[in-house]
Amino acid sequence: MGSFRKKSGKNRRFSNVFGDMSKKEADWCKKIEVWWLLKDIKKKGGYKHSNISWGENGSHGSVTAQVNINGDEKYVRFIYTQTDNRSGEKTEYDYKVNLLKTKCHYGGSRYWFQCPLSKEGAHCGKRVGVLYKDGDYFGCRNCYELTYSSRNENRDSKWYSMATVFKNEKKIEDLHKKNKRLVYAGKPTKTARRINSLNAQTFENYLLFERVNKGLRNPKKGRKNKQ
Repeated sequence: MGSFRKKSGKNRRFSNVFGDMSKKEADWCKKIEVWWLLKDIKKKGGYKHSNISWGENGSHGSVTAQVNINGDEKYVRFIYTQTDNRSGEKTEYDYKVNLLKTKCHYGGSRYWFQCPLSKEGAHCGKRVGVLYKDGDYFGCRNCYELTYSSRNENRDSKWYSMATVFKNEKKIEDLHKKNKRLVYAGKPTKTARRINSLNAQTFENYLLFERVNKGLRNPKKGRKNKQ
């Protein structure tokens, strides 16, 4: 587990309090993807110092990330200042999140964040590819009880299918950018299979949009159309 330190403000255990609350959409939270953060780490000798910002010129916040994959301790060190909206008090955060390395089925390796949050007194430690910030610290979607906007959309709406088409096309584009090798040892890689699956879903949702747009009902799965 990474170490955590506040330079100012009250000292607290590194944990989050989760009470009764409706799930917030992850799409609206600040997030950092591990593949993006580490995409040029090897060119920099296994260590890099990055300034990450959200919004125009950091209008929605910014953090400093120091990344190290050399030696036994592999981590991301997050440094940022947070201002309390009510009191105006500034609190500085400085803590590490562990990086975990695993082997890929088709060769090579990849890194993951290890979620540093605690929930109901238990350390999470989950291996994740994305960290979100919906509180004081970065953590996984499960700890912050986040959902995706696609799960909250009306699936009977004709626009739901078209939105899914656009989202899948963006995912396919990103997968092509991140992974140049789609075949290994004469077989499609996991990424290639994922792209094929997304292409199939995209085509199905486009046909569904056409069907709903013409005023036809969306056939339920597992039911046969009456003759």
